[in-house]
Amino acid sequence: MRAMKCTHHAHAIDLHASADAPPEWVELIPAGDFSGRDGRGPYRLDAEAVLTAFADGGIDLPIDYEHQSLAADDKAGPVPAAGWIKALEVREGALWGRVQWTPRAAELIAAREYRFLSPVFRHVQGRVVALAGAGLVHYPNLDLTPVANRQGDAMSDQIDLAPIAEALGAPADADAAQLAAHAASLRRRAESPDPAEWVPMSQHKAVADELARLQAEVARHKAEAAVSEAMRAGKLAPALKDWAMGYASRDPEGFAAWAAAAPVIVSAQSDAHAAKTPEALTEEERYVCAQLGLTEADFIAHKRLINKE
Repeated sequence: MRAMKCTHHAHAIDLHASADAPPEWVELIPAGDFSGRDGRGPYRLDAEAVLTAFADGGIDLPIDYEHQSLAADDKAGPVPAAGWIKALEVREGALWGRVQWTPRAAELIAAREYRFLSPVFRHVQGRVVALAGAGLVHYPNLDLTPVANRQGDAMSDQIDLAPIAEALGAPADADAAQLAAHAASLRRRAESPDPAEWVPMSQHKAVADELARLQAEVARHKAEAAVSEAMRAGKLAPALKDWAMGYASRDPEGFAAWAAAAPVIVSAQSDAHAAKTPEALTEEERYVCAQLGLTEADFIAHKRLINKE
């Protein structure tokens, strides 16, 4: 089994939400792939593994000052805690923790003597599998959403956040911190889209071309069926089949209306008679007679004259 590595990062989380109290919930691990300003990474949160490890641990996780507890054995004096992580939850792919701050840490945060939080996590080949704690630091390594105090958010008191929530697709009752987290999540998704949600343009074009081919084939079959039906009904001469196919393909409804109103100009009985009588008219010749207003007798007489010549 590969040994897990322990990594700590200073997050760009502004803890100075108000002068009243530090935030109860803080963002600890960002959603999606992330790297530190120092080049470490990329990492990706395995939320299920982290939550399981926290539940199996059965104890609160410490937040210290400047990661002093990582080298506690080298310290001559006490290494005080700034707070304790009591619970974890996942919000839009990011890991958040509920913190119980110590009075001293609350004062330091309110006075802006500490502003940023740095998580300590364990990872296997870049996959974050456990949270070990966090530390209050001065120099952040990761760029995350600032956390505002839910109880004293001055911006929420001055600005109607409902239109902003609607524009971002967030819940209507979301506060400033929730909106900021939601906006950051949207930004990260835009910068690193999920391949499962996007189709390459070449694949999209191939599917569109295949769909167009299938639609054209279906239209051709329908046109052939309509033209064949008109010919069986004796309303269309074989010589006009190409014209009829073009008409039925371009305007199926128009061709259907024409076929319904067209007179019968061809019959099976006359076809048989034409085959036995050399001077009888063919289907095409009867159609010409109908179009030119000639009688069949006149047309036959004209044919005889041409044959004699």
